[in-house]
Amino acid sequence: MEGWPASIGLVGAGAMGRALVSGLVRGNPDVAGALAIADAVPAAVEAALGDAGGRAATLHEAAAADLVCVAVKPKDAPDVLAQVAEGLRPGAVILSVIAGWDLDRLSGAAPGAAIVRTMPNLAVRHGAGIVAVASRGLDEGREADVRALLAPLGAVVALPESLFAAATALAGSGPGLVAVVAEGLEEGAVAAGLSRAQAREMVAAVLAGTAALLSDGTDPATLRQRVSSPAGTTIAGIAVLERGAVRAHVADAVQAAARRAQEI
Repeated sequence: MEGWPASIGLVGAGAMGRALVSGLVRGNPDVAGALAIADAVPAAVEAALGDAGGRAATLHEAAAADLVCVAVKPKDAPDVLAQVAEGLRPGAVILSVIAGWDLDRLSGAAPGAAIVRTMPNLAVRHGAGIVAVASRGLDEGREADVRALLAPLGAVVALPESLFAAATALAGSGPGLVAVVAEGLEEGAVAAGLSRAQAREMVAAVLAGTAALLSDGTDPATLRQRVSSPAGTTIAGIAVLERGAVRAHVADAVQAAARRAQEI
């Protein structure tokens, strides 16, 4: 691939690591030829190679790349980052997907390294994700390079670290919360007579269509009112949700996820 980075290392080929590199390759197929993937679990490496291409590598080989993506569990981070720091080349950038590790902690584990802290979600695989970003030690040119590389993943949002817990709750946990709503829609549609396959296909289309309608910044309340005819079907359904205080419960769930993100 031309320009920066000439090479990319992925350390940690779990679900989030695979989604990240899959999204990068989807947006820029040349990335696959520059990708080295390392994980202690061989099956995870094989899955990542199947998703994104690249080559299997040792941790030290992956750490020698221009951009080193570290996507390991928090409990494994101290040992992994120590090894990454040993093999890091001058001018390289560490891109962290480690939940709960702020820039101070990352810098302590890899002193002097240029670091980008991210909070992506699994939808980055399809170019429809959210990536919260904060960085340290990068000049303006390298910042621009990183943003350009991440752009195909979806919305890239620069945030102060004080808001990362909220971003984790919304971007990271949001798909899980929406999946609960999708389950409810599917179950209700099946109970109303649709087959499971029909319901699942239609629920996916409903969610995609709703996202498209909101993508221009439309207030969700305005959309709800727009599709709610007097004495119609939508009003009847929403009345049930309101009796169950569904909006309040969803808001409480996001806040609970944010509190948990701060604890990690």
